[in-house]
Amino acid sequence: MSARTALLAALFTLSAAGPAAATSAADFLYDHATDGSNQPFRYFVPPGYDGAQAYPLILFLHGAGERGSDNEAQLRNNANGALSLLGDEQLALQPVFMIAPQCPTDGWWSGATLTSAIGLVDQVAAAYHIDPDRVYVTGLSMGGMGTWSAVTAQPARFAAAVPMSGNGATNAAATVAGLPMWFFHAANDPTVGVDGSDNLVAALRNAGASTIYTRYDTGGHGIWSVAYAHPLLFPWLVSQVRGGTGSPLPPLLRITSPTAASALSTEDALIDLAGSADNDGEPIESVAWDRAGGASGAAAGTTAWSADGIALVEGANLLRVTATTPSGHAAWGGHTTFNDALRVTRTGPPPQPGTVVAAINAGGDDWLATDGTPYAADAFYSGGSVQVSSHVVAGSDDDALYNDWRYGNFAYHIPVFDGRYRVELQFADTYNTAAGQRIFDVAIEGTTVLDDFDIIASVGADVATVRRFEVDVTDGTLDLVFTNGSAGSARIDALRVIRAGGDSIFANGFEG
Repeated sequence: MSARTALLAALFTLSAAGPAAATSAADFLYDHATDGSNQPFRYFVPPGYDGAQAYPLILFLHGAGERGSDNEAQLRNNANGALSLLGDEQLALQPVFMIAPQCPTDGWWSGATLTSAIGLVDQVAAAYHIDPDRVYVTGLSMGGMGTWSAVTAQPARFAAAVPMSGNGATNAAATVAGLPMWFFHAANDPTVGVDGSDNLVAALRNAGASTIYTRYDTGGHGIWSVAYAHPLLFPWLVSQVRGGTGSPLPPLLRITSPTAASALSTEDALIDLAGSADNDGEPIESVAWDRAGGASGAAAGTTAWSADGIALVEGANLLRVTATTPSGHAAWGGHTTFNDALRVTRTGPPPQPGTVVAAINAGGDDWLATDGTPYAADAFYSGGSVQVSSHVVAGSDDDALYNDWRYGNFAYHIPVFDGRYRVELQFADTYNTAAGQRIFDVAIEGTTVLDDFDIIASVGADVATVRRFEVDVTDGTLDLVFTNGSAGSARIDALRVIRAGGDSIFANGFEG
């Protein structure tokens, strides 16, 4: 019997006994953390608790408006909708525990406060039979940020996560790419911009994650009562088992051909993909594929889909297939997307010296430079934000390349064959006007190559410059890390990676 069939059978059996009263804040017990923090928390024990069975547990992190010490506010307004996860049908489908800690008035879901909140799982598990492989975390607004912080701080702790209306640092996306996550946000959120979730989802998918994202067109900041009531959310959540050993329920897209594994190697220049998409019988509008940093296109079909003749580059390829469906709340519009990924290594001889193996327009779209270099749209990044301008740029015939850029603390992780490469970093400061306003560092393959770099101090404002370095790659990935320095934020406009060979092209590994 499949997990889905078993869950539905349990729902039928338990609901036949008659409806139970809806869960409210009054059904939660009171307690405080015993780790020395004395953090207040409430917890819910499912009716009919049987110590012979192991139960899933949901850790709920409230928003900023519910901070305090009364041990009441975190459950106001039915925990801003989170108690929908404890409705009659949900508990009939799968009885669960819930823990709702309260953050101090001047606190945040980070540091010791977050550590104490996560530690409550162990405190409750000492008194009740909790399944350690089915611990889930969710939160809204400040709690949505805390949800991301929780899974990145302790990635091995949770089986799944549901961040709502949040944001977070994307640098850790690769460490949690294997964790099932379902994000919710509204495009018109005036409090926490939707780019917070956009960036996290993009970073996860760039790291090869299979991630679900419901992005409403409207709904503002407080989407939670609708989001938590999404009819597929609870069944999907409780079907997740730590380590991916469960039988997850929809929304679900799977690549099954040429393999159901997460990676393969081939000598072929083209590959055909096929698979399935399941939205529990609800409409699937489209299925599309893309190769990270490269081509993209529409797949044929929806619930059964295929994409033929996808071109592979030599070396590493990250192929993604994404289904798009309605959001589940017609009044707010928007869409839910969910995807699967396949890493394909095209074997063969490494590129010849002088071959451009990657050219990326940081923060921008595809661009054909005047020298004939085809720059791909921004890809292989984690972290940072994007900004644009419309300045005339000296020192280049490609002004557009320097008028969109990635900035902040961020990194690029570019798949390449092992060997030596020349890395060209392209900069122009079209935002600041004087030296000393933007000072930052750059490291390539773990070695700092630009220390306290100031674009304007080096060449002036609105002037293009290229910094070139030679590096050796030994792990199949070229790592570039940009870090804010003593002023402003790090920035990159474009970059090229060229296969090197023989003696060093530059005696000191650098050319201005």
